[in-house]
Amino acid sequence: MSLHINRFVDSIKAHESRKQRDFTMTLRDAKDLHSDITKLLLALETLRTQTITKTEEVITVELAEGSFKST
Repeated sequence: MSLHINRFVDSIKAHESRKQRDFTMTLRDAKDLHSDITKLLLALETLRTQTITKTEEVITVELAEGSFKST
């Protein structure tokens, strides 16, 4: 995960351990988190698209006439 996502998760854990009911973050932190989430979603979409493209490839196999010999 990225730095800002890790910071967010760590902050949530810290607030939970102190049994705090509210959590606030600066606008800068929120923008950084938003940026990291957007990058993560774009990477996920790219991987998904590549996987779909690869699974749609057609493989053609041709068998020529011939004989099988056993030894």
